[in-house]
Amino acid sequence: MKIIFAKHIGFCSGVKRAIEIAKKSIKKDKKPIGFLGELVHNELVIKKFKKKNVKFISNPKMAKSGTLIIQAHGFPPFSSPSDKKLLIRDATCPLVKKVQMLASFLYNKDYKVIIMGNKNHPEVKGINGYIKNRGVIIENERQIKKLPKFNKVGVVAQTTQREEKFSQILKILKKRFRKIKYFNTLCPEVTARQNELNKILRKCDGILVIGSRSSANTRRLVEKARIFRKTTTHPPRPPARSARRPLVFWINALEKLKKKNLKRVSQLGVVSGTSTPNWEIKRIKKYLEKYNKYDEA
Repeated sequence: MKIIFAKHIGFCSGVKRAIEIAKKSIKKDKKPIGFLGELVHNELVIKKFKKKNVKFISNPKMAKSGTLIIQAHGFPPFSSPSDKKLLIRDATCPLVKKVQMLASFLYNKDYKVIIMGNKNHPEVKGINGYIKNRGVIIENERQIKKLPKFNKVGVVAQTTQREEKFSQILKILKKRFRKIKYFNTLCPEVTARQNELNKILRKCDGILVIGSRSSANTRRLVEKARIFRKTTTHPPRPPARSARRPLVFWINALEKLKKKNLKRVSQLGVVSGTSTPNWEIKRIKKYLEKYNKYDEA
């Protein structure tokens, strides 16, 4: 079996930054150390930090003293009471911070802010928090039809959305509203992984996606691979047996991969979410060596 590893794999720059902030804080800052939300969406990473006696909290009011680290996905604005001796470390991804500022800019210019994304995702909640929770969150095309006739709308998106979906929804919004201002706030690193997956899908009859089920950008990769498998109806002629209808495997750790049957796959493409730890990818890469040779896309 030939194995093709994506070039864009493992931690993205935003995740690396958040982890470095957390590591330095644990070493140098006053205790206790609290994480406001999950630092990143990956259980393996969180497990390592839990061993360092940090606390994970969902509300900043729960932090009484010490240091509070804001998750990479961001968090709605909050004020720390003056009587609390609390140090704040903001590990929000710079790209997410930019979306928060753009949403705030549109709101202050009297645009009705539309946020394209998952309403339950912490990044979207954080963005909406910067506009006093007065944004309209759109998850799919059907919801656009139910929108009132706003005078003017401003559009931003959750950074991990699929490029195709963003373009399609934006196209419909442009037809629906006369005055519209939008910003393409999709993360370039996430988009690069999605585009690379498009190329790998056409080469392989198996796709291995490494990442947590709580990771939005990992889920997008899985969705894209499954859509490709479902909509592609003309596989190439043998011997590349269903190379254009690849089997999709979704795992977060080597132990899960060992339970998968890869014998049906002749060419396996390997991609990952942006919060997938590099150390786990190395373990998986070493394990896959036994299946023959591997390469990089």
